[in-house]
Amino acid sequence: MSVPDLLFSEATCRLDPAAVAHGIAFAFAAGEGRPMIEKAVDASRLAPSTFDPVHFGADLFLDALVRGCFVVQAGGRTFAPNRAFIANVLAHPPRDPASCALRRDVLLELATKPAVRTDLEKTYVELRSFRDLLFTQATASAPEQHQHRIEILRALRAVIAGLATRFEAATSALQRLHAFGSELHQRPGFEHLSELVSYEDGLANVDVRLRLGGDGSVRSFELSAIRESRESRFYRAPLTRFWSRVVLFFRGYRFGELEVMARLLDQVFTPFEDDVAMLVQLLGDIEVYLGALGFRDLATSRGLDVCLPEIVPPATDPDFSARDLRGLFNPLLLADRGAPKPCDVGSARHDAIVLVTGPNSGGKTRLLQALAIAQLLGQAGLFVPARAARIAWTEGLFVSLHHEVTAGQKEGRLGTELLRIRTLFEELRPGDLVLFDELCSGTNPTEAEAIIRLVLELLSELNPQVFVTTHFLDFASELEQNPHVERLEFLQAALDERNRPTYAFVPGVAKSALAAETAARLGVTLEELAAIVARRKAERPRPEALPEQLSEARNFTRHV
Repeated sequence: MSVPDLLFSEATCRLDPAAVAHGIAFAFAAGEGRPMIEKAVDASRLAPSTFDPVHFGADLFLDALVRGCFVVQAGGRTFAPNRAFIANVLAHPPRDPASCALRRDVLLELATKPAVRTDLEKTYVELRSFRDLLFTQATASAPEQHQHRIEILRALRAVIAGLATRFEAATSALQRLHAFGSELHQRPGFEHLSELVSYEDGLANVDVRLRLGGDGSVRSFELSAIRESRESRFYRAPLTRFWSRVVLFFRGYRFGELEVMARLLDQVFTPFEDDVAMLVQLLGDIEVYLGALGFRDLATSRGLDVCLPEIVPPATDPDFSARDLRGLFNPLLLADRGAPKPCDVGSARHDAIVLVTGPNSGGKTRLLQALAIAQLLGQAGLFVPARAARIAWTEGLFVSLHHEVTAGQKEGRLGTELLRIRTLFEELRPGDLVLFDELCSGTNPTEAEAIIRLVLELLSELNPQVFVTTHFLDFASELEQNPHVERLEFLQAALDERNRPTYAFVPGVAKSALAAETAARLGVTLEELAAIVARRKAERPRPEALPEQLSEARNFTRHV
């Protein structure tokens, strides 16, 4: 049996079959299997990954990235996807490069062939309709519950028919959808399903004759003909139906037509329960691709470009393994701040240690975020936030951008950061990507510089990909003049003629952190703070007015 797996080269059903099968059976019977199915989806097995979200998840805000950028639209409508599943896929890029290539091929076909994207959107809408009906609890009367289950079967028929007629000419893994749908469509059980739904849709045709008056009202109403659907295998002649009821009555059986039909619906649906589990999995896979396309559409609407990057294996040849990202932007800024300013970032080789300097609010932290997200999305096989990109394959990602204080924290800021550095060295492998913001900023410059020098020298022995920001400009200038670390490169935040950040980065070391300019921009100057102090002093009650105010307060207290 074909498996409609769109995420991994080795197609498998990643859900727990037993848990999903029970949930689907309960859902079809009474619409009560949703929690069981959703739990199975959340616990779905992804392919092995060398990335551990513990080392970067909190700093990259993957939930916010998915919520703000991975917008799922289909058929002109916007849907709420399973964001937790998409974030889980992003956080665990596959170890197997073939799975990464599979996803890139699917996205490339969807991006370059509008008709294929339209077919995928139609399939998604049909799957959503089927799932929503399956998860809707039928609490109405027995006839309405019966009709609801018929609607579920009708939606299932539409899903199977759609898969069987689409993606036949696809050149990517989308072919798996056509193969899966075709196998379901050719089953004898699908013929029974279709005939039952068709019989329910057209139990009989009734010709009605109306006579209207001059005022448009109905004057007479009569049935001219009734034609039953005799060609259906479920049809029984009136005399046969009557005789069957008589025989069952004298045998002592007491059940109605709806109960018989309910048993028949179960028999038609049961052969597809395992296949429905794969359809539930497929729904999540499609949301990953539609979300990636939604990210592309959002970036395009803001005048930005995304791309599928060139991913090269780590190599010693600098010309082969150079890093180059053109038009790189931070996608976390898309949802809240409009269009972020793109920049070009490169290094002579993938394993360079890049020291980034520049003023506060110059974009250094956002740059590190953008680099990490680009690496993560690129190895997940999805679009990266850049016009063009060339990155090296890595086995791990380590990001340290934020310094959170917790109630149970045993160490101060410096101690906590040093512990993260130790963890980094314990788990770092050659070629991993490391991004540190303001390394060792929690201590005095002399001690910090010694630690930074030690860290950089030891990191160079493992040949990782490293980006580090620092405010110790004299120290960075010294390293630039007398580099004691191999493969050391320098980037600085570019400024315009008025010393304002342009959010671009150029080679070199910044000359000043522009603390005074930043303070002036934020209104933290001697004049402005003195004005605030004077205003606050003027608002203080006059000494002679205090007795009167205290007396009023005492009177009010007695009254209360």
